[in-house]
Amino acid sequence: MSFQPFVIGSGLSGWAFLKSTVPMQRSAHVRSIPIASDSEYFLERFPKIHTPDDIINDRRVMRVILGAYGLSEDVDNRHFIKTLMMEGVSNPKALANKLADRRYKSFARDFDFSTSRPGHLSEPGRARITVKRFQDDAFESAIGETRPEMRLALGFSKNIRILWKESSTNTAAWFQILATPPLKKVLQTALVLPPEFSRLDIDEQHRRIQAKAWRVFGTNDISELSSDRIAEDVTRRFLILEQAASVGKTSALQTALVILSATPQMRV
Repeated sequence: MSFQPFVIGSGLSGWAFLKSTVPMQRSAHVRSIPIASDSEYFLERFPKIHTPDDIINDRRVMRVILGAYGLSEDVDNRHFIKTLMMEGVSNPKALANKLADRRYKSFARDFDFSTSRPGHLSEPGRARITVKRFQDDAFESAIGETRPEMRLALGFSKNIRILWKESSTNTAAWFQILATPPLKKVLQTALVLPPEFSRLDIDEQHRRIQAKAWRVFGTNDISELSSDRIAEDVTRRFLILEQAASVGKTSALQTALVILSATPQMRV
């Protein structure tokens, strides 16, 4: 049995449909043969993972683990993934600590083979946590096959909360956002920052995105932006502007009016 998640409608109407049906659709997707089979296989194999090779030489195990961190596209980068696990995160010079994308550091921390006791064996419940994250990512990826904007919207609130939890300061969190493509895409769109924004010096991007967040949402504090209310505001604004861009016929004034009517609590 296989189940393909779906969305009816676009923009805010599609978002409302998706949110109301996520529990049912996610449950059906988790029970589909490919996801259920990989989940069960991973749980069976987990206690037998003792070296990085036990992971990189088993594609199904790799698929589950990398999916749990949103890194499915790296499933064929075996040497790169092995290096991350072998070096871990304790050494400041470790590869994971040099990469801007915090997803790699999260992965290398949880599957750290640089210590006498591998990281994944040090946390009770790691196997179940990994499977749950894999299933969530697989569901979002399936949505993204036909509706990439809905995949980004679905993952935004969850991922920005994880990022805030793992960041040492608000300044560090913003740099992490700029280095995490899905989060950057949602915020750059929601804040109406043009494509040229990404060509600016990273420090200038850092300054401008925070200033724009303050003007639009009344805060540039990630702890506030990751709250249920403001994260939903960001998501709705992103979807409205993505829909307007895809149609290509909505004037700036019409877009502003739609945003104001759809999310009256936002500052524009």
